[in-house]
Amino acid sequence: MSLDDDVFQLLKDYAESRSVALGKAASELVRRGLAAPVETRLVHGFHAVVLPPNSPKVTSARIKRLLEDEI
Repeated sequence: MSLDDDVFQLLKDYAESRSVALGKAASELVRRGLAAPVETRLVHGFHAVVLPPNSPKVTSARIKRLLEDEI
């Protein structure tokens, strides 16, 4: 697994503050993140994720680029 330098430092600080190994700290944070509730609202019969106001817009062009990158 590779992490951005800033994320690695945050993980390292988290692990040190709790006196646990990096792997255990990463596991705790991933589990906590995956268990976090996601706020949604119903839009035209579909559930849409509610994003913070400062989030970048998700355009159809961006989605197309992301889908092309997946292939």
